[in-house]
Amino acid sequence: MIRLILTILAFCPSCALIPRPAPAPLAVLEAGKSGGNELVVFLPGRWSQASEFEREGFFRMAAERWPQSRLVAPDLHIGYYRNQTLAKRLHQDIILPARESGVETFRFVGISMGGIGALIYDVEYPGQIDELILLSPYLGEQRALREIEISGGASHWQPGPIAESDYTRRLWLRLREKWLRRAERPRVLLGCGLDDRLAASNRLFSSGFLNPEETLWQAGAHDWATWRTLFGDLSAR
Repeated sequence: MIRLILTILAFCPSCALIPRPAPAPLAVLEAGKSGGNELVVFLPGRWSQASEFEREGFFRMAAERWPQSRLVAPDLHIGYYRNQTLAKRLHQDIILPARESGVETFRFVGISMGGIGALIYDVEYPGQIDELILLSPYLGEQRALREIEISGGASHWQPGPIAESDYTRRLWLRLREKWLRRAERPRVLLGCGLDDRLAASNRLFSSGFLNPEETLWQAGAHDWATWRTLFGDLSAR
């Protein structure tokens, strides 16, 4: 887990290394239709603020695409990844209360680090989410991803014994078991910019787990302008 966190910290060098507390319950920014029967949960990238989804127009686009939806953006920063409580907090603070209040359809939109957060939640709480929209998701530590690529992809990969601390390999192994071998996964849509620094890992992931029509590539880098366009196109599907 420490290796995963250090890699997350490294891939965006502009971020300040200031620890933040990870309180329970999660702080959540809410918008959309009060009492709607659908829920869209926006999972932020590393050190991003929940308010950026509103600033960048994601709430507006989501309200247009899914007018019956409640929209929430939890302050799910790296502290929750560090203490390994992100899935528990999402489940207890957002998913369960929404389900008890009448929500029937659940959708996650994960950007960058929020993408791996969405995947972690799905393997730890299977069957809860109907759709994942992943925008240039961070998918783990580079050495492990390279090993998977050299092996010929997720379906051919033979990792051998995996250390408890090796979160990348454990996550990919659980995804393979659940998504490929048992064919149990939500609908997944992935979008990434052609010049995104995570493009190679996104290609590896999409070729191993997704159908071609579930992946969208376009010009762009690892930035809000690219994610905004990708989200507009993917949400329209």
